[in-house]
Amino acid sequence: MEDITCRVSFDLNGFIDFFLARFIPDRRIFSPEGLLDRSEIPEYLTVEVPGDYGYDPFGLSKKPEDFAKYQAFELIHARWAMLGAAGFIIPEAFNKYGANCGPEAVCFKTGALLLAGGTLNYFGKPIPINLIVAVIAEIVLVSGAEYYRIINGLDFEDKLHPGGPFDPLGLAKDPDQAALLKVKEIKNGRLAMFAMLDFYFQAHVTGEGPIENLAKHLSDPFGNNLLTVIAGTAERAPTL
Repeated sequence: MEDITCRVSFDLNGFIDFFLARFIPDRRIFSPEGLLDRSEIPEYLTVEVPGDYGYDPFGLSKKPEDFAKYQAFELIHARWAMLGAAGFIIPEAFNKYGANCGPEAVCFKTGALLLAGGTLNYFGKPIPINLIVAVIAEIVLVSGAEYYRIINGLDFEDKLHPGGPFDPLGLAKDPDQAALLKVKEIKNGRLAMFAMLDFYFQAHVTGEGPIENLAKHLSDPFGNNLLTVIAGTAERAPTL
Protein backbone atom coordinates (compact mmCIF):
# COMPACT_ATOMS: atom_id res chain seq x y z
CA MET A 1 0.00 0.00 0.00
CA GLU A 2 2.81 2.41 0.87
CA ASP A 3 4.53 1.76 -2.49
CA ILE A 4 1.25 2.20 -4.40
CA THR A 5 0.59 5.48 -2.59
CA CYS A 6 4.05 6.77 -3.52
CA ARG A 7 3.55 5.85 -7.18
CA VAL A 8 0.11 7.50 -7.35
CA SER A 9 1.41 10.68 -5.73
CA PHE A 10 4.37 10.83 -8.12
CA ASP A 11 2.09 10.26 -11.13
CA LEU A 12 -0.17 13.10 -9.95
CA ASN A 13 2.90 15.24 -9.36
CA GLY A 14 4.05 14.52 -12.90
CA PHE A 15 0.69 15.63 -14.30
CA ILE A 16 0.83 18.86 -12.29
CA ASP A 17 4.36 19.60 -13.51
CA PHE A 18 3.34 18.98 -17.11
CA PHE A 19 0.29 21.25 -16.75
CA LEU A 20 2.32 24.05 -15.16
CA ALA A 21 5.07 23.82 -17.77
CA ARG A 22 2.59 24.00 -20.62
CA PHE A 23 0.19 26.66 -19.41
CA ILE A 24 2.19 28.69 -16.86
CA PRO A 25 5.65 29.16 -18.42
CA ASP A 26 6.71 31.79 -15.87
CA ARG A 27 6.14 29.53 -12.87
CA ARG A 28 8.75 29.16 -10.16
CA ILE A 29 10.69 26.00 -10.76
CA PHE A 30 12.48 24.08 -8.04
CA SER A 31 10.23 22.37 -5.49
CA PRO A 32 9.15 22.53 -2.74
CA GLU A 33 7.01 25.60 -3.37
CA GLY A 34 9.40 27.10 -5.90
CA LEU A 35 12.77 27.68 -4.27
CA LEU A 36 14.20 29.06 -7.53
CA ASP A 37 12.79 31.61 -9.92
CA ARG A 38 13.86 32.13 -13.53
CA SER A 39 16.60 34.60 -12.67
CA GLU A 40 18.36 31.97 -10.53
CA ILE A 41 18.30 29.20 -13.13
CA PRO A 42 21.48 28.68 -15.19
CA GLU A 43 21.10 29.77 -18.80
CA TYR A 44 22.05 26.33 -20.09
CA LEU A 45 19.02 24.75 -18.36
CA THR A 46 15.84 25.38 -20.34
CA VAL A 47 13.58 23.39 -17.94
CA GLU A 48 11.97 21.88 -21.03
CA VAL A 49 13.53 18.43 -20.69
CA PRO A 50 11.47 15.97 -18.60
CA GLY A 51 12.75 16.10 -15.04
CA ASP A 52 14.71 19.35 -15.53
CA TYR A 53 13.76 21.79 -12.77
CA GLY A 54 16.61 24.22 -13.22
CA TYR A 55 18.73 22.70 -10.46
CA ASP A 56 22.40 21.97 -11.19
CA PRO A 57 24.49 23.14 -8.18
CA PHE A 58 27.67 21.44 -9.46
CA GLY A 59 27.41 22.69 -13.04
CA LEU A 60 27.56 19.19 -14.49
CA SER A 61 25.47 20.08 -17.53
CA LYS A 62 27.12 23.29 -18.72
CA LYS A 63 28.22 21.63 -21.95
CA PRO A 64 25.34 20.48 -24.20
CA GLU A 65 27.06 17.15 -24.85
CA ASP A 66 27.38 16.55 -21.09
CA PHE A 67 23.73 17.42 -20.56
CA ALA A 68 22.65 14.89 -23.19
CA LYS A 69 25.01 12.26 -21.80
CA TYR A 70 23.87 12.63 -18.21
CA GLN A 71 20.22 12.68 -19.27
CA ALA A 72 20.70 9.35 -21.04
CA PHE A 73 22.64 7.88 -18.10
CA GLU A 74 19.99 8.92 -15.61
CA LEU A 75 17.13 7.57 -17.70
CA ILE A 76 18.81 4.20 -18.25
CA HIS A 77 19.67 3.87 -14.55
CA ALA A 78 16.09 4.88 -13.66
CA ARG A 79 14.66 2.14 -15.87
CA TRP A 80 16.99 -0.46 -14.40
CA ALA A 81 16.06 0.71 -10.89
CA MET A 82 12.33 0.38 -11.61
CA LEU A 83 12.83 -3.16 -12.88
CA GLY A 84 15.11 -3.93 -9.95
CA ALA A 85 12.67 -2.57 -7.36
CA ALA A 86 9.91 -4.73 -8.82
CA GLY A 87 12.27 -7.71 -8.73
CA PHE A 88 13.06 -7.03 -5.07
CA ILE A 89 9.45 -6.72 -3.97
CA ILE A 90 7.28 -9.06 -6.05
CA PRO A 91 8.93 -12.48 -5.41
CA GLU A 92 9.25 -11.81 -1.68
CA ALA A 93 5.63 -10.63 -1.50
CA PHE A 94 4.45 -13.76 -3.34
CA ASN A 95 6.45 -15.94 -0.98
CA LYS A 96 5.27 -14.20 2.17
CA TYR A 97 1.60 -14.30 1.25
CA GLY A 98 1.15 -17.88 0.08
CA ALA A 99 3.26 -18.73 -2.98
CA ASN A 100 6.04 -21.28 -2.59
CA CYS A 101 9.08 -19.40 -3.87
CA GLY A 102 11.59 -20.77 -1.40
CA PRO A 103 14.01 -18.77 0.78
CA GLU A 104 15.77 -17.46 -2.34
CA ALA A 105 12.76 -15.23 -3.02
CA VAL A 106 14.39 -12.64 -0.76
CA CYS A 107 16.44 -10.39 -3.03
CA PHE A 108 19.93 -10.81 -1.56
CA LYS A 109 19.46 -14.56 -1.08
CA THR A 110 18.70 -14.90 -4.78
CA GLY A 111 22.06 -13.38 -5.67
CA ALA A 112 23.87 -15.53 -3.11
CA LEU A 113 22.20 -18.64 -4.49
CA LEU A 114 23.22 -17.84 -8.06
CA LEU A 115 26.78 -17.01 -7.02
CA ALA A 116 26.96 -20.37 -5.26
CA GLY A 117 26.01 -22.12 -8.50
CA GLY A 118 22.42 -22.90 -7.55
CA THR A 119 19.24 -22.43 -9.57
CA LEU A 120 16.03 -20.66 -8.70
CA ASN A 121 12.90 -22.40 -7.41
CA TYR A 122 9.63 -20.54 -7.87
CA PHE A 123 6.18 -21.89 -7.03
CA GLY A 124 7.71 -25.23 -6.08
CA LYS A 125 9.31 -25.80 -9.47
CA PRO A 126 13.02 -25.42 -10.30
CA ILE A 127 13.83 -22.71 -12.84
CA PRO A 128 16.90 -23.61 -14.98
CA ILE A 129 18.56 -20.22 -14.60
CA ASN A 130 21.99 -19.86 -13.09
CA LEU A 131 24.29 -16.85 -12.89
CA ILE A 132 25.86 -17.43 -16.32
CA VAL A 133 22.47 -17.75 -18.06
CA ALA A 134 21.18 -14.64 -16.29
CA VAL A 135 24.22 -12.56 -17.33
CA ILE A 136 24.05 -13.77 -20.94
CA ALA A 137 20.32 -13.00 -21.13
CA GLU A 138 20.85 -9.48 -19.80
CA ILE A 139 23.71 -8.81 -22.23
CA VAL A 140 21.70 -10.04 -25.21
CA LEU A 141 18.53 -8.13 -24.31
CA VAL A 142 20.22 -4.86 -23.34
CA SER A 143 22.68 -4.94 -26.24
CA GLY A 144 19.85 -5.64 -28.66
CA ALA A 145 17.84 -2.69 -27.42
CA GLU A 146 20.86 -0.40 -27.55
CA TYR A 147 21.72 -1.62 -31.06
CA TYR A 148 18.35 -0.63 -32.43
CA ARG A 149 18.29 2.61 -30.42
CA ILE A 150 21.78 3.92 -31.25
CA ILE A 151 24.09 1.74 -33.33
CA ASN A 152 21.56 0.88 -36.01
CA GLY A 153 20.87 4.58 -36.48
CA LEU A 154 17.10 4.41 -36.67
CA ASP A 155 15.75 7.82 -37.55
CA PHE A 156 14.00 8.69 -34.28
CA GLU A 157 13.53 12.30 -33.28
CA ASP A 158 13.84 11.21 -29.65
CA LYS A 159 16.13 8.22 -29.15
CA LEU A 160 15.72 8.13 -25.38
CA HIS A 161 12.01 7.43 -25.20
CA PRO A 162 9.65 4.89 -26.82
CA GLY A 163 8.48 5.52 -30.35
CA GLY A 164 8.07 3.68 -33.64
CA PRO A 165 8.69 -0.07 -33.15
CA PHE A 166 9.43 0.53 -29.44
CA ASP A 167 5.87 1.75 -28.88
CA PRO A 168 3.52 -1.17 -29.68
CA LEU A 169 0.72 0.36 -27.59
CA GLY A 170 0.95 3.71 -29.36
CA LEU A 171 1.48 5.67 -26.15
CA ALA A 172 3.80 8.17 -27.85
CA LYS A 173 1.50 9.03 -30.75
CA ASP A 174 -0.22 11.81 -28.81
CA PRO A 175 2.48 14.49 -28.09
CA ASP A 176 0.74 15.74 -24.95
CA GLN A 177 0.33 12.24 -23.56
CA ALA A 178 3.94 11.39 -24.46
CA ALA A 179 5.22 14.50 -22.67
CA LEU A 180 3.24 13.61 -19.56
CA LEU A 181 4.50 10.02 -19.59
CA LYS A 182 8.12 11.20 -19.89
CA VAL A 183 7.75 13.25 -16.70
CA LYS A 184 6.08 10.33 -14.91
CA GLU A 185 8.81 7.94 -16.02
CA ILE A 186 11.74 9.99 -14.79
CA LYS A 187 10.02 10.82 -11.49
CA ASN A 188 9.14 7.20 -10.79
CA GLY A 189 12.65 6.23 -11.91
CA ARG A 190 14.27 8.63 -9.46
CA LEU A 191 12.04 7.28 -6.70
CA ALA A 192 13.06 3.73 -7.68
CA MET A 193 16.78 4.60 -7.54
CA PHE A 194 16.38 5.88 -3.98
CA ALA A 195 14.28 2.81 -3.16
CA MET A 196 16.99 0.47 -4.43
CA LEU A 197 19.60 2.24 -2.32
CA ASP A 198 17.29 1.93 0.68
CA PHE A 199 16.73 -1.79 -0.01
CA TYR A 200 20.48 -2.41 0.02
CA PHE A 201 21.02 -0.59 3.31
CA GLN A 202 18.00 -2.26 4.91
CA ALA A 203 19.21 -5.71 3.88
CA HIS A 204 22.69 -4.99 5.27
CA VAL A 205 21.41 -3.63 8.58
CA THR A 206 18.43 -5.91 9.26
CA GLY A 207 19.31 -9.04 7.26
CA GLU A 208 15.77 -9.07 5.87
CA GLY A 209 14.02 -8.15 2.63
CA PRO A 210 11.90 -5.01 2.13
CA ILE A 211 8.55 -6.82 2.45
CA GLU A 212 9.54 -8.36 5.79
CA ASN A 213 10.83 -4.98 6.99
CA LEU A 214 7.57 -3.31 5.95
CA ALA A 215 5.41 -6.01 7.55
CA LYS A 216 7.24 -5.70 10.87
CA HIS A 217 6.98 -1.92 10.80
CA LEU A 218 3.24 -1.99 10.05
CA SER A 219 2.60 -4.54 12.82
CA ASP A 220 4.46 -2.41 15.38
CA PRO A 221 5.39 1.07 14.07
CA PHE A 222 6.80 2.23 17.40
CA GLY A 223 8.84 -0.92 18.00
CA ASN A 224 10.20 -1.36 14.48
CA ASN A 225 11.39 1.80 12.79
CA LEU A 226 14.58 3.62 11.86
CA LEU A 227 15.27 4.82 15.40
CA THR A 228 14.79 1.42 17.02
CA VAL A 229 17.00 -0.23 14.39
CA ILE A 230 19.77 2.32 14.99
CA ALA A 231 19.39 1.91 18.75
CA GLY A 232 19.45 -1.89 18.40
CA THR A 233 16.08 -2.37 20.14
CA ALA A 234 14.00 -3.58 17.16
CA GLU A 235 14.08 -7.26 18.16
CA ARG A 236 11.10 -7.24 20.52
CA ALA A 237 8.01 -9.12 19.39
CA PRO A 238 5.70 -7.02 17.23
CA THR A 239 2.31 -6.17 18.72
CA LEU A 240 -0.90 -4.90 17.18
